[in-house]
Amino acid sequence: MSKYKIIAILIILACVTLAAGIAIAGYQQMQNVTQAQKSVKDYQEKMSNPVNALDPTDLTKSYVNAQLIIPKLNLNASIRSDTVNAYNAVYHYPESVMPGKPGECGILGHRTKYSGLFTNIASLEPGDQAIIKDFAQRKKYVYEVTSNGNDIRWDYKTNPIRFSQEGQARLLIVTCYPPGKKEAAWITHFKMVSSSSL
Repeated sequence: MSKYKIIAILIILACVTLAAGIAIAGYQQMQNVTQAQKSVKDYQEKMSNPVNALDPTDLTKSYVNAQLIIPKLNLNASIRSDTVNAYNAVYHYPESVMPGKPGECGILGHRTKYSGLFTNIASLEPGDQAIIKDFAQRKKYVYEVTSNGNDIRWDYKTNPIRFSQEGQARLLIVTCYPPGKKEAAWITHFKMVSSSSL
């Protein structure tokens, strides 16, 4: 064989090897992208749709037959899902889970209007309790504060709340901040510590 034929064969073999390497790397990269897209999709499916924390628009006609009790605040309110503006009542975000279920149950209430149920919410400390009595399920759920005053969302309009739909049963109580104004969303976090029959 001539010197040129050997060089041509070596060049062809090098090109084939290079093309195969590029194809394999491209295939592996495509698998990584597909896996990343699946992970994002799975994460999004486990979170609620975004909600405007202080101005919910999904006021459903469903009926929630439950009561929220916070002994330290001397609070005893019905839980509703049809209106935010009711006396001695708080609002259950329909995008959140129902009380006692895995994930985050979201409750919204006023600080200064309509009975001002959460006027003194800043006084809650870790370990203080909130009790939800679900009369439809005939269950009593006891939650304890895990943090209060550490989650103030100044960007709640551009970065809306998304409620987790899995994990430990938690309660998020949302109200306005500063009191009487809608400049930020004050969120008090609770974890469920017990469940019993009514």
